[in-house]
Amino acid sequence: LPISVGAAISGPLIARRLSSWGPRRVLLTVASISSFSLVFIAFFNGAAFWTIFACLIVGLTSPPIQQVARSIYPSLITAKQTSYLFSLDATLQELLWVFGPVSATLITATYSSASAVIFMATVQITGTYLFAKNPEISGMKIPKSKRRLGGILRKPIVMANFLINLTLVATFGGAEVGTVAVLGIAASGVVIAALSLGSIIGGFAFGHRAKTKWALLKFLAVVMVGYSAVFLNPTDLVWITICWFVTGIGVAPAFATMASMISVSFGTADSAEAYGWSNTGQLIGYAIGAAIAGVVIDHVDAQAAWFVSCLAGGISILIALVTVRFNPAMNQKDS
Repeated sequence: LPISVGAAISGPLIARRLSSWGPRRVLLTVASISSFSLVFIAFFNGAAFWTIFACLIVGLTSPPIQQVARSIYPSLITAKQTSYLFSLDATLQELLWVFGPVSATLITATYSSASAVIFMATVQITGTYLFAKNPEISGMKIPKSKRRLGGILRKPIVMANFLINLTLVATFGGAEVGTVAVLGIAASGVVIAALSLGSIIGGFAFGHRAKTKWALLKFLAVVMVGYSAVFLNPTDLVWITICWFVTGIGVAPAFATMASMISVSFGTADSAEAYGWSNTGQLIGYAIGAAIAGVVIDHVDAQAAWFVSCLAGGISILIALVTVRFNPAMNQKDS
C-alpha cells in the first residue's frame, strides 16, 4: 500500500521535473533512489516503521518510464500509426503483469523473499539505465508547460481519462479480491491470468482499430460484458475463467485508446503530466476497488465482489458516454 500511495502522489510531480531536469537525469536519479530503497527493504530486519517508510520512498521515486516513452512516441511515428504503437505498448504491459508475479513467486519459492526483492531492484535499475541510454531519450528535450501543476486536469479529455482509468482499474480490484475469496488462492492465479491473456489477445487484435470517438466505449462495453456474464454461474471455476478472458479482450484496447487520445490532444510539454495523472488514477482505482470488495465480502459474501466490478465498470462506461464529445480524432493533433 505505501508503494502505491507513493507512486500515486509522485506520478504528476515527477513528470513536471522532466522539462527542467531532463528525462535522462530524472530517470536515473529516481531509479537509483528507488532501487536502493528496495535493497534496504530486502536486508533490513528492524522496526516495521522503517520498512513502511522505505516502501513509500520506492513509490515516490518510481521511474516515469511510461510517461517518457509515451511522450516521445509521437516524434517516432506518423499520426496514422499512433493507435498501433499504443496498442503494442498496452499489450506488452499485460505481458509484464503475467511474467512479473510469476518470476517473483518462483524466486521466492526457490530462494527467499529477499532474493525476489533484490531481483526487482536489479531489473529496475538495469532496465531504466538501458532505457535512458537510448539516444532518443538522452537527447530528448521536453518544453516547460505553461500550466500550473494539476492545471492539465481542467482539460475535459484529461479529467475523463483520469476518471475512466480510476474506475476501470477499480474493476480489477474487485475481480481479483473476489476471485481469491470465491475460488481460493490455489486456483485464483490461473483464473486471473486468463484476464491478462485475454487482454494480450485483445490488444494485438483490436487495439489498433480505435479510429472513431466511440472506440473507447466499445472496448469498455466488452469489459462490462465479461463482468456481467459471471453472474450466470458465479462460483464455477471454468465459467469465471471464461468471463475474465472475455473481460480482458477489452482491457488493453481501452488503455491503448486512452493513451492515444492524450498523445493526439497535447504536445510534449503537457502529455507527460497527463500520463502521470492517468497512472495516479489507476493506482487509486485499484486501492478503492480492492478495499470495497474486501468490505462487501466480509459483510455479504464472496460473490458480492462481482457487484463491485460491475458497478465500477458501469461508472466507467457512463463517464465515457458523457465525455465522448471531447474525444479527439485519432489522426489529428493539436496543442
